[in-house]
Amino acid sequence: MQLSDSQISEFDERGYISIPGLLNEMEVKILQDAMPDILARTGPEIVRESDSPETARLAFGPHYYSEPFARLVQLPRILQPVRDLLRDDVYIHQSRLNPKPGFGAGGGWEWHQDFPPWHLIDGMPEPQCIMVSVFIDDCTPATSPLLAIPGSQHHGLLDSKLHEDAEGRGYALHHIDRAALAKLADEGGIEPIMGKAGTVAFVHCNVVHGSANNVSPWRRAISYLNFNAVSNACKSDERPWYQNNRDFTPLETTADDALEQLA
Repeated sequence: MQLSDSQISEFDERGYISIPGLLNEMEVKILQDAMPDILARTGPEIVRESDSPETARLAFGPHYYSEPFARLVQLPRILQPVRDLLRDDVYIHQSRLNPKPGFGAGGGWEWHQDFPPWHLIDGMPEPQCIMVSVFIDDCTPATSPLLAIPGSQHHGLLDSKLHEDAEGRGYALHHIDRAALAKLADEGGIEPIMGKAGTVAFVHCNVVHGSANNVSPWRRAISYLNFNAVSNACKSDERPWYQNNRDFTPLETTADDALEQLA
């Protein structure tokens, strides 16, 4: 799949684009069916909710140990747009699955940029990285959608600090203070990124985003595939494999029906 000039321009200006129906119903079902085995893992790559240890908050690295997610990464519909937007070959720096279950069990995320921990901890030189957000479930106003500030990536690396919720829990989330957030929101507004299951959003790693607690009765799972430009490979190996992939080999596309072949 080749992006249009207008889509590339929209991404460069606003920091994200969303493409409905990029995955079909069968592909979505395959990913949904793979989730229980992923969330049942007991290794350090699975981060639990602090107030509900039986509930997974994040699953890092599913493309390493789940065949459906491994194939998802290399679909031409996913990989080629990332190459177009970054103007480079790419590899996966980090992948993660956020199940966001309902009834309040799926906690919120403070306003943040993804780039700070990648830069400060992993040694990623520049924000030449894209968070591909694959909607495994419908993402609606009721299920606590991802909220983003359009154009916020143009402000570069913002001052932020490690959030107390993240410290010592296997991941690093640098949140943005209220004054800075209010200024950005007044300038750019706040928009929800929503769509049916199978929608895919391509989000610049410096776009300021967050989400609220999911108090609906419905799960809202999103798979985040963080692609980095090969020329922008990370310099540090402080964090483990599931947070900082050290294989910088450029990814190649597979057959476009590679995920469906698992049905």
